[in-house]
Amino acid sequence: MKKLFIAVLLLGVLSGCTNSFINLSGESKSWTGKYTATMDGNEEHGSYEFHFKDGNESTQFNALDINIGDGKTTQSEKNVKAATITLSSNCRGCSLTGKGEKQKVTIKWDDLNEETFYLQEK
Repeated sequence: MKKLFIAVLLLGVLSGCTNSFINLSGESKSWTGKYTATMDGNEEHGSYEFHFKDGNESTQFNALDINIGDGKTTQSEKNVKAATITLSSNCRGCSLTGKGEKQKVTIKWDDLNEETFYLQEK
């Protein structure tokens, strides 16, 4: 009986220490995007990566605005010299990204173009 109690207690402790992972991806006419994150308890540590499909090493944007989750995460920059943009996302005590959840992404560039798409599990 004592061994069973120790085994159940150990299993409970180990199961509380597991991390979960999430991988979301999506695309629009001009952009591809992905989000990868690790969740541990009430913490989420992730990274967004957006790539301009027609981009190359000489791609430059006069203005670039990225809005994720209707303002949950935003990035606005001028004179961006890259076809791939990476944003980190870290939070503690926040609402974690749930299984099956979609994240709305709106990207505006050069004050003339705007596209919206969703990152989701595939």
